[in-house]
Order: sequence, then structure tokens, then C-alpha cells
Amino acid sequence: MKRPYSLIDSSSSSSSNPHDNYEVFLSFTYRDGAWKIFTGHLHKALKQKGIYTFLDVERLERGEDISPGLDNAIEGSRCAVVVLSAKYASSRWSMDELVHILKCRNDSNIKQIVLPIFYHVNPGDILNEKGRIWEEFQSLKEEIRDNEEKLKSWRDALVQLANIAGHHVDDSPNEAIFIEDFIEVVSSKLFDPALLNISEDLVGMESRLEKLKLCVYGSRSSSGDIRFIGICGLGGLGKTTLAEAYLKYMSGQFQASSFLANVRETCEKEHDGLVKLQKQLLGDVLKGEHTINNVSEGKGMIRGRLCGKKILVVLDDVDHLNQLRGLAEKNNWFGDGSQIIVTTRDESLLKSMYEKKQYIIRKVDELEDREALQLFSSKAFKSDCPPEDYRELSVKVIEYASGLPLALVVLGSFLREKTKDEWKSALDRLKEYPEKEVTSVLRISFDGLGETEKNIFLDIACFFNGYDKDDVMNIMDCCGFFPKIGIRSLVDKSLLHMHMDEEDKNTLRMHDLLEEMGKEIVAEEVEAIVCIMSINNISTLRGFSNLKKLRLLDIITWDFLEDHCQEFESLPNELRFLRWERFPLKSFPKIEPLYNLKFLDLNRSSKIRKLENFSLFPNLEKLSLYMCYKLKEIDPSISVLKRLTLLRLAYCLELKSLPTSVAGLKSLKVLDLSYCSNLGDVPEAFVRSDEELDVTGHELQSHELKNIWNTIAGLSCLEQLCLRECGLLDGAFPDDFRCLVSLKYLDLSFNGFSCLPAHFNQLTKLRLFNLRNCGYLTSLGPELPDSLESINVDHCKELHTFLDPLSQCNLHCSAIYCGHCLKLVNRQGSERTAITSLGRYLQNPPKSTKRFDIALPGNEIPSWFTYKVMGSSSLSLPLDQNWCTSKWMGFALSVCFDTRIDLFYSELVCEIKINQEDWGFGLVRWAGEEERWAGEEEQWNGELYRGAMGHIWLLYLPRDAYFHSEWHNKKFDHIQFSFKSQGEEGIVIAQCGVRLVYERDIQELNITARDEPYEAIQLPAEDEDEDESEDEDADDDSEDEDET
Repeated sequence: MKRPYSLIDSSSSSSSNPHDNYEVFLSFTYRDGAWKIFTGHLHKALKQKGIYTFLDVERLERGEDISPGLDNAIEGSRCAVVVLSAKYASSRWSMDELVHILKCRNDSNIKQIVLPIFYHVNPGDILNEKGRIWEEFQSLKEEIRDNEEKLKSWRDALVQLANIAGHHVDDSPNEAIFIEDFIEVVSSKLFDPALLNISEDLVGMESRLEKLKLCVYGSRSSSGDIRFIGICGLGGLGKTTLAEAYLKYMSGQFQASSFLANVRETCEKEHDGLVKLQKQLLGDVLKGEHTINNVSEGKGMIRGRLCGKKILVVLDDVDHLNQLRGLAEKNNWFGDGSQIIVTTRDESLLKSMYEKKQYIIRKVDELEDREALQLFSSKAFKSDCPPEDYRELSVKVIEYASGLPLALVVLGSFLREKTKDEWKSALDRLKEYPEKEVTSVLRISFDGLGETEKNIFLDIACFFNGYDKDDVMNIMDCCGFFPKIGIRSLVDKSLLHMHMDEEDKNTLRMHDLLEEMGKEIVAEEVEAIVCIMSINNISTLRGFSNLKKLRLLDIITWDFLEDHCQEFESLPNELRFLRWERFPLKSFPKIEPLYNLKFLDLNRSSKIRKLENFSLFPNLEKLSLYMCYKLKEIDPSISVLKRLTLLRLAYCLELKSLPTSVAGLKSLKVLDLSYCSNLGDVPEAFVRSDEELDVTGHELQSHELKNIWNTIAGLSCLEQLCLRECGLLDGAFPDDFRCLVSLKYLDLSFNGFSCLPAHFNQLTKLRLFNLRNCGYLTSLGPELPDSLESINVDHCKELHTFLDPLSQCNLHCSAIYCGHCLKLVNRQGSERTAITSLGRYLQNPPKSTKRFDIALPGNEIPSWFTYKVMGSSSLSLPLDQNWCTSKWMGFALSVCFDTRIDLFYSELVCEIKINQEDWGFGLVRWAGEEERWAGEEEQWNGELYRGAMGHIWLLYLPRDAYFHSEWHNKKFDHIQFSFKSQGEEGIVIAQCGVRLVYERDIQELNITARDEPYEAIQLPAEDEDEDESEDEDADDDSEDEDET
């Protein structure tokens, strides 16, 4: 039968859907226009969200006769949404529905969720029996005046509904936004993992299941799309268990479901394993048996028979693209709204197989300590916690398992009913011999690696776990292991992950049990891979030449006896990487050539006078002689190093010249000559092919180095350039400087110019710009390129024009540091500058996952912040039930602080606690006056300033980067923010504030910045030794600015 309105046509109508249960029953009246427009759009949005909804559209053709089974549809729905318009009360049908809905709400066996929508109706009018809704009810009362009992039940139902906290559509709403926000409320109310019959020993499953569903339904793509959902992580983390729970919970929303277990094992062990899985998939969905002769035929049958069905499929333990090609190659194989869950250790499979918008990846993490102890106790003691006399031993097991559920289950089951002495013995044995049942599962991932990936894995497990990623990449590159793709592959396969350390460096982290497994493999299969030693006697080196497979050698020499140096005669021929800090000899000895050596690091070797015999390592690619203070000469034989890409000579204080033969180093990309204070003329050709150049501390405008300065200006391939403390004044930059078209990082700090040339805006790839301590710099503006992401003008005390709130500015920097720029904030105002910069960034952020921060002098946090406290370092933010909508962008935080003058190292951090869950973000970091050059993967943090008598820090944390879809209004009702210093004490918090940022706030930011008045900041002078004339000049400047 054709339905009259396609707008609300749905597969979930009362007549056509084969399911008996629904997630939402939608109650409305067709007697006004609300059902055609509002209710229709609401139903469509529920369907797009994947919420299985009952909408009885056929009532339109039956009049007021209640359809058979309507009571069952109401009772079988977990939630009832009542669209209460004035006409609702004039319909017997609707009032009967409402009575039965509230009966189900009050029934302790059903406990139905009821969500009223008061559509242009005031609940107060219902309670006071006035208004249009009661006028409509009176007309209904006239129709059945003889049935007082029914009239009373209807009246009571209206009053009870009015007392339920509901959602209001007023006289001038944006109904589309209302529906969007309301759908998220419905979704959060519906999803209750506690309704699942989850086994008690599956600790942490409810929260994981909730996060998975929010990840799936919280993504931006339409729920009518076919979704490929990857559940990824290390072996033994519970990926299969999570997929099983999801299928059990969600299968009711689909026409059919199928769980294909052990895909990897089935395909490996059975000749026609993939065909068998194809048959199972078709059988689960279509029922009955199906004849398939080969994989190609099976693919055609799946595509042809399942393309019209909304199904939920789990492909468990997938490890090869061919498995995906044979079972779920394309999204058009399945009907709209289908979901294909793929559990895998290798997330790159989904990235390689599907378009980015078609798949979602959910990483499964290790259990937290509390959950780990609960899971272990459930196996070892059949309880949620260990007995008191076993607690200490249990904690040691938890530490060993490092949150891996498989290890906790295996060890808990093994240790059950064992004595404490037996527990201690078992723990001692684990240190020497890992548990085979655990390592056999982990070993599967290792066995699937390529040879170079295995080598990288073993090297990291044995040596580099916790090391800086860039350092490891350099070493692995020397070994010919192609680390860029290899490390990425290990990350994708969950064998490695990145961790940002306290210095904002990407460090490589490996699970403790993986590290243990790697060391066990090395002990079984490899004679020698790596050696790290601290040497105070040369006799330690005598056995090295016998280690034929030694590739990596890292030595730190302490109290070495110089008269034993002649005993150092050889090194292994396979050596690829040699780092010998504090090398004890005056020059490198004559030994057999090391043809495989790629990286030689002799940093901090104060005894080296001359480096010669470069023919000993003709294939060297990287040479570092950092802080070799006594080095006076480099032999001309360096020209044989045709493959040399990096040469670091920083702080070689006695080095006066370079041989002309260095011009033959055609492969050189990175050159560091910083603080080589006695270095004179440098061959011009030496720097022509560089990509990274550091000449810090050189007077580039001097006669001796003038040719180098002119050469630098024309290096179109240069990506990083450090010209710190180079004596650069106004007019120093030649016109050719605009030719640095590849430049990404530029450090001009501690120079004497007052302005930048206009052609700087042609450096269109510049991302990071350091102008710190340019004490004469007065203004910045149009000469800055739009590409800038981070700029540092700390201690630019004469700077008075930058990021002007009242001027057009195309900068959208994510990090801006203006510490001690008093003239700037006195002219423009701290609040206006900070708020304007945030508004510009939010209007067009370069990445939605990148945070924004700005630091500048100030005595008060911006008034734009809705929640703030004085004299306290923490505040609590209450959250209403609708706080986490799709329009929520993130959190804005601000803190006003003072620091002690003699503060050397401290860190200001913000700790965020949400319903007792901890999140932490570092805001400000001090490291004295020391400053580092940022590498390619690093980001500048605010390196602030001793004696900052009053500064504000404004930070924006976007939801996509830090909070993801699990931050949901159902789970969180308050947030606590705490600011505190770590390290050396000395930071005093004066004020702090927070604000939830929504899309509508961007316009308000611009209005606030434009209209906000401000006062000049009066802070104590920072240098009491300044002469009187400078003080007078400062006073004159202040008077001029006041007049302005």
C-alpha cells in the first residue's frame, strides 16, 4: 500500500519491519502541521543516526482505530519520544498512546525512558490547566463526556508528562539545530552497556563497548553509509571479546548478522579457508547452505546477494588484504547502514583497502591498574580484589602484565590456590622465562613482519625502547633498515607507539612484554646485535673484533687510562653505528677500514686534536663532533666521504678553518657550525646544497664570512636555518633572501634589526619563526607569511605593533609567545590581543586536531571566560545534560601567573579531572635560558622567562585532538581543572578560567575583542641597572601612548 508522504517513509513502520523490538517509539499527532515537518525530520534524523525507530504512519489511513500490536510496539521500545503539540490533546489515539507509554515508564519490569518534546507548548500551562492545549483537551472531553475514567487517565497522563524534564521548541527556534542536539541526547540515553549480559570477569568491557559505539555513531559520516570499523591493537588486548559484545548488543538494529572467527588461522590452515568463510557469511545472512567453487565466485555471490541487506558482520583476526578482498572488498557489497567490524593487529589494512571516509579505527588500549587488578583478582581469587596478604604480590603481577588482559587471565588462572612461596617462585621465573602462552600470542605479530621490520623491532626491544624517534631513525637508517616506513609499519601493527616526553620529543615506546619477547628472540637467534658500555679500562674492548655480527656500538668513556690506548686495535667489520662519547685519543687510530660504518658520533671528546684517516670509513653518512673543544684541524681526506649528509661541528672552539676539499661533499644536507667562534673563511660551495644550516654565533656581516652570507640567501633547497646571534642589523637581509622558498624553520633570535624586510612574506612555506630577544624589533605585520604556525617574540621589549586587533591580519598561528612584550600589550591590550588571536585561529584552523596557545604579559584573564576564580589554582565546571553536542569545539583555558626571579626550571601544567578520570596538559615549560632547535616532528612549547612578574597563558584544546567521541553528556556531569607547577617551586597562580567553546562563540570572540576596553599594564622594571636616559625614554614613550 502506498504511503502518502515519502518524507516519513521508513523501513521501521509498523507493517513492514520484521523486528519485534525498537529503540525508540515516536508518539505524535497528525492533526497539525508538526508531524509533517518537525516529526518527519526528527524521524529521519533518528534513522540516519542508526536508531531503530517505530513510527506508525499507517494510522493516517485508519483514522482513530488503534492498530493491532501497538501496545506491543510501545512495550518493546526502550525509549518513547513524545512530541507534545497543542493538537496532541485533541486526539484519542495520541492520548491512549501516552497513557500506555507512562504505564511502561512506571512499570519496574520495563522502566521505559520517556523524553517529552514540548512543541510550542508550555508545561506550566498543562499543570495550571490553561492555554491552547487545554482548549483542545476540552473539545476531546465533549466527545466522550460519559467516560469519566478514561478522561481522568488522560488528564493524569498530561500532568505526569508535564512534570518530566523535557526539551522545548519555542516560538523562534532553529529546529534543525534542536533536532541535531536532541538526537545526541537520545543516543546517550539509549546506550546502556549495563543492559548487556556481560560476564562479570570481562572487566572494563562496558566502558570499552560504550566508547566503541560512540566512536561509530559519533563520526561525521551519515549513518546510512556502509561503515568499516577497525578494532585494532596488540594481541591479547581483548579485540575479539569487544567485537563479540558489540555484535551481541547491536545485532537487533540489523536484518542479519555474522561473526567470522579466526579469519587468519582459517585461511592459513585450510586449503579453501577463504571459501569456507564466504559460505559461512552467506549462510548466516541468507540461511541455508551455499555452493561456492572458488573465491572469485564467492565474491560475486556476496556482492549480488547481500547488497540490499542491512547487516552487521565481524571479521575476526584479519591479517592480510586478500582476506578483506574476499569477504568485504567494497561498500557496495552491502545494504545501506551495514557495519563491517574488522579486528586486526594491523590498522594499515583498512587504510590500504578503503577510502578514508569509509572506515573508522578504534584502538584498544591496555587496562588501567584498577581494572587490571580487578581482572587478575577475578581469576586468581574469584573476587574483585586480592586478599590483603596477597596484595603486594598481586601488584607485582600487575606491573609485569602491564595492562595486557591475556597475561592477567593466564597468570591469574595459573596462580589460583598457590601458596605465597609458590607465587614468589613463579615471579622469579617470569624474569628469566616469559610465560609461553602469552608470548606465543605476541609472537604472531612478530612472525608476520618483514626482515627489516624484524630487525627494527629487535633493536628497539633490546636497546632503543624509550629513545627519541629521530635518534632511532638516524641509527636505523645507517643500518639500511628503511626506518621511516618500518617504524610506521610497527606502529600500525600495534607493536610500537609514540609517546610525547617532557621535552616534547616523540619517543618510541614498546609494551614491556613485547620488549621481553624481543630480548628472548635475540637470545635464541642472534649472536650479537648491540652493545652499550661505560668504559674505564681499554681491556674491555679486546673482544669486540670477535663479535662478527655487531652492528651498533655505543660507548661512554669515563676515567680512561691514556697509556693503554695502543691496545685499541680493531672493531667489528659489520659495525654500522659507532657512538663514542668522550673518545679518549687525540685522533682516530689506524685500524682496518670499516666499510659498513654509516654513523660516527664522537661528541664531547675534549682530547681530539685532529681528525684524519677518513678513508677508514669511506661510506660514512653522518659525522658528529659536537663540543670537541680542542679540535683544531680536519684532514683534507674528508673529501672521500661522498655520501656524507650530516656534519655537526658545533662548539669546536679552536677550529679555525676548513679544508677546501669540503666543497666536494656534494651529498651534504645538514651543516651545524654554531659557536665555532674562531672559524674564519668557509668555502662557498660547501653550503650550496644544504637543507639545514646552523651558523649561530657568527658575525655573518663580517668581511671573512660575507661570501657565506650571500650564498645562504640563494639556497632554494634550505628548509631549516638558524642565524641566532649573528649580529644582523637593519638592511642585513639581501633581496635574494626571498629565494629561500623551501624554508620551514627560521631562527633570527638575539639579533639587532628593528624591522623585517617586506619580502619575508614570500617565504610561503615558513612554519616556525623565532625572533626571541630581538631587543630593537618594533613592529611585525604584513611582512609575515600566512603559512606561519608558531612565532616567538619573547623579550622583544621594543615591539609595539603585532597582531593588531583592529587591523586586518591573515595569520592563523597556533602558537604565539610574546613574553615581556610590555609595549605591545600597553598599546593593544592583553585581552584584546589574546582573544583576537584565538578568534582568528578558530575561524580557519590549519588542523582541527591542533591546539592553540598564546602567552603575553597581563594581570587578569580575559572577561570572555565564563568560569573563573581569583586566588585559586583550580576550579570546577558543572555540565548540563546537553553540553556535548556536535557544535561543541573544545575547551578554552586561561591562567594568570607570576614567577620568582631566580626560577631556573619549572613546568606549569593543567590537570583535568572528569568524573574522576584524569587528563593532563603541559602549558608552560621553563629550562632556564637554554633553547633548542626544533626538529621536523617537534613543536615549540612556550619557553618562558624567569621573573615573569605577570603573564597570562591562553590555551585552546580542540575536541577532535584530545577528547574524541567518548566525551559524552551521559557520562560526564562535571569537570575539574587544576593548575600547578612541577619541578622547582616558584610559580604563583593568581587567576584561572575556563570556557566551553561552541561554533557560535567564534563571532562573539570577534565582538569581544573589538569592544573590550583595556588599561596599560604596570609591571616592575625588569632590569634595575638600566641608565636614567633609558628610563626617561620609556616615560616619554608611555606618555605618547597615553595621548594616543
